[in-house]
Amino acid sequence: MDFLRKEAAKYPDLAQRYEGFGDLYQKKLWHQLTVDISSFVLDPACRKKRNWIDLYNNFVKLFEDKLNQLKFVQITSVIAQQFCPSIPAKTHEVEEAIAFMQEIETKKVWKGEKGLEDEAMVVARMAVAELFIRQGSEANREKATEYMKDVKENLLPRIAGSGAETVANSSYYRVACEYYKVKGPADEFYKAAIQFLAYTSQDTLAPEQQVSLAVDISLAALVGETVYNFGEVLAQPILTVLDGKEYDWLHRLLKIFHNGDIDGYAALFQDNEKAINNQPLLKANMENLRQKIGLLCLMKLVFERPPEERNIYLDEIAEATQLESDHVEWLLMRAMSKGLIKGKIDGVERQVQISWLKPRVLDKEQLEILDNKLTEW
Repeated sequence: MDFLRKEAAKYPDLAQRYEGFGDLYQKKLWHQLTVDISSFVLDPACRKKRNWIDLYNNFVKLFEDKLNQLKFVQITSVIAQQFCPSIPAKTHEVEEAIAFMQEIETKKVWKGEKGLEDEAMVVARMAVAELFIRQGSEANREKATEYMKDVKENLLPRIAGSGAETVANSSYYRVACEYYKVKGPADEFYKAAIQFLAYTSQDTLAPEQQVSLAVDISLAALVGETVYNFGEVLAQPILTVLDGKEYDWLHRLLKIFHNGDIDGYAALFQDNEKAINNQPLLKANMENLRQKIGLLCLMKLVFERPPEERNIYLDEIAEATQLESDHVEWLLMRAMSKGLIKGKIDGVERQVQISWLKPRVLDKEQLEILDNKLTEW
């Protein structure tokens, strides 16, 4: 085919790839051709100016009706990124990419003039939402919100339980992560990231993406106002990419919060002051972090006591949390207002009676404590 021959001559290092496309097209091996094109656009070494866009316009369009819809949309959503070579992307570039993906959304080239099925439509619409977010304006972020709302409320429920939801949910939560990373709050980013990891194999993410996501989800867990279940984030295998490297301290900090370790918190901050100060999100939330570690220390204190010994003197809490005695009642009221504990404060006897502790994901040591309690009971 003339187009493929010209591209092979233009990009000699990719000539073999283009020749392979031509052979598969002539043999009508649509599945293998889809696999090869997908591999081609996912390989940064194959990105040359607008060659992916040219490949779509002059080649893929010839047989797009033969392709699996989901694979087709995944391929075109990557191709759309080539419209935005500038960093950051310019407005006209993003607009061109959005127009391209909106055209993909409305295609009806499959048998019976059918349009995209729900799973493929989710991926297409989330690709558009991602481009709106990238554009950066408040107006376009609002448009992204509309796309995300439509997908979450209308499309995802229709494919739930169908066996087709994994890719769709991965696409939705990946873009939700990008949205909440820009817009906030950290709690929403954290929830989206946990869901994204539930539907996405870590192996599908490039090494630098794994590190970036591990750092972001760690920071969100630390500063998120509603995140106190650190066992949940520590259970994510992706955090191991931080170990022994630049952000090793961040993984250790999560473990310290999980254990409500006040002394460990102080020591880590002292040993890693420069690295911590280089994180604006942590630097801006130092007081909140101190309050959170205090609350987690309180939860640890309650958890480790036998059920019949849940009457705790305020002075004991002050010693464990390293707070002044007159600040303990505030800490307890804070814990109750956040739904971390339930109980009654006796100001006369200066003690608190704890009747309930919020469940959390437990690590091995905490499970052993729970097992010993059950054995004693």
